[in-house]
Amino acid sequence: MAQTEKKGGLLRKSSASKKPLKEKVVLMYDEIFTTEDPSKSNPRFWEELFLMKVNLEYLEGKLEALDGEELMKIKDNINCLFQHCIQALGEEHPIRVVNALQTLCALIRGVHQKNKSTSGFDIINMLVGFDKAELCMKNLMESLDSLLCAEGSESLKSLCLKLLLCLVTVTDNISQNTILEYVMINSIFEAILQILSSPLSRREHGYDAVVLLALLVNYRKYESVNPYIVKLSIVDDEATLNGMGLVIAQALSEYNRQYKDKEEEHQSGFFSALTNMVGSMFIADADEKISVQTNEAILLALYEAVHLNRNFITVLAQSHPEMGLMTTPASPIPTTPVTPLGTTPPSSDVISSAELPLDADVQTSNLLITFLKYSSIVMQDTKDEHRLHSGKLCLIILTCIAEDQYANAFLHDDNMNFRVNLHRMPMRHRKKAADKNLPCRPLVCAVLDLMVEFIVTHMMKEFPMDLYIRCIQIVHKLLCYQKKCRVRLHYTWRELWSALINLLKFLMSNETVLLAKHNIFTLALMVVNLFNMFITYGDTFLPTPSSYDELYYEIIRMHQNFDNLYSMVLRISTNAGQWKEPASKVTHALVNIRAIINHFNPKIESYAAVNHISQLSEDQVLEVVRSNYDTLTLKLQDGLDQYERYSEQHKEAAFFKELQIQVYLNYLWPKLE
Repeated sequence: MAQTEKKGGLLRKSSASKKPLKEKVVLMYDEIFTTEDPSKSNPRFWEELFLMKVNLEYLEGKLEALDGEELMKIKDNINCLFQHCIQALGEEHPIRVVNALQTLCALIRGVHQKNKSTSGFDIINMLVGFDKAELCMKNLMESLDSLLCAEGSESLKSLCLKLLLCLVTVTDNISQNTILEYVMINSIFEAILQILSSPLSRREHGYDAVVLLALLVNYRKYESVNPYIVKLSIVDDEATLNGMGLVIAQALSEYNRQYKDKEEEHQSGFFSALTNMVGSMFIADADEKISVQTNEAILLALYEAVHLNRNFITVLAQSHPEMGLMTTPASPIPTTPVTPLGTTPPSSDVISSAELPLDADVQTSNLLITFLKYSSIVMQDTKDEHRLHSGKLCLIILTCIAEDQYANAFLHDDNMNFRVNLHRMPMRHRKKAADKNLPCRPLVCAVLDLMVEFIVTHMMKEFPMDLYIRCIQIVHKLLCYQKKCRVRLHYTWRELWSALINLLKFLMSNETVLLAKHNIFTLALMVVNLFNMFITYGDTFLPTPSSYDELYYEIIRMHQNFDNLYSMVLRISTNAGQWKEPASKVTHALVNIRAIINHFNPKIESYAAVNHISQLSEDQVLEVVRSNYDTLTLKLQDGLDQYERYSEQHKEAAFFKELQIQVYLNYLWPKLE
């Protein structure tokens, strides 16, 4: 018997003598794509249509094949199909509902593709008609809300979320997607929260729900009152917020796991063998190839939660088992969106295991630790615009955290100690730290480690000035909290001081190249003022008096860099030019650092001469410093412990518009089964 092959809506016989036959649903689609009303010849046309399995490929292909004029000729039939889809969503028969949801997705995608150059209002007219749009969209949103909140089929809920994601992601600029006005008016916010608060729904649909919420929050956020922003900012239900945090943590954990797997694959494979042959010079080149696609959608969700909802800050510290240590299933979830590696949602089994009671033998983690590990990976490589955006968003999230009083309380809590294994960029002059040697410390130490790591690893030709400024601002905000609350953090401050001095040295060495693109004096001033913070207020937050002595020792030891900086800014500030004013600010800021150098250097030289020592040891220099504090005169500098709080609107609006496009390109229409 001849075998049948199904392709593109055709039923093909293997016998060449017979004509290919079209399946019935395809014939019905063909009727819709004529100018005649298909129900005239068959009154039961619409009832029969939704009982047949949707052929998405054929339906979308049919729409794609039409030009704009041809599509306008069949507008009435398209409107009719759209309206009957909405009616079918209210049917008790689940087959009809499934087919209606899939058909709606195909229609929305197909019509948007044909109308990319036209306004959103034309699209609304093409889909539903202006005269019926308000009522139809109200009915559609109410049906979707009911299906999402019902205790029915999980696959139906999944399809509802896919449809909503289709609505949101059909345009690369979400704010130009006028059809979303109806999603604003007929809110599904509570349905999203219900999914996140229920363990079962969260395991099945949490990822899509969180991404959908993040995207809806970004619709015209600067132009009008967005109800999703207002509602997200006041959510205080613990189960909902924890659910959102768990979904985000698992997605970031999945990225971290993929990166670690690739890293281990590199180390144990071909690159490891080559490294052994040619030496450590090859390490950086080999590891640059370790690349996992970043997940801007879930990162955007984390940002919106941290930025908008103060109650979410508590979720950052909620303990859960270290997800990276869990056994992950081999098979992926069947209904994931079509996304690049690293942006796929985690499997439901992994989320389930993460919600089990804590095991004493498994190291506990939390969302903040997972995020810090994620940041340490994506911030390694900022050479391409994609990763630059991702790194910038990580630093913006950390900025919001560093400004929050409650976040600082648990960051600095000496009773909440964790071992945080940050990823460090391979560099020729340092060895990779062994995981087992990591100490258990308050979480703020990991944040500072991340900032120091960024400072020392990005002094390059394509200098990421904006990221450096944000990085220094985060350190400053943490120091302001420590000064205000008199928190004496046991941290290796020398690593930070050394990194900051090397940054100043880099700015001076590359003055001509950098000044052609950046105002390096803004960054230099911020770095100098960090030292001024330590000099002026260090006695209130440095852990021991010897730490304060070490600060002076480091300034004296590296005095040539500060002397060179002073010479450079003095030269520029005395010449008329665009950098005169910012350079002069650095000149004034250096007053206490220069006072320290000019006060102690002669004393050290005198001590060496009296004791006939050609080169003093660190202990000897420290002895001179301790015995000469009382004759040192410093000027009181105002405003060192003040900072401008983060503000998204105006300053960051352009960045977030670009980021939305990036999320759109990564997520780009969910897959329909």
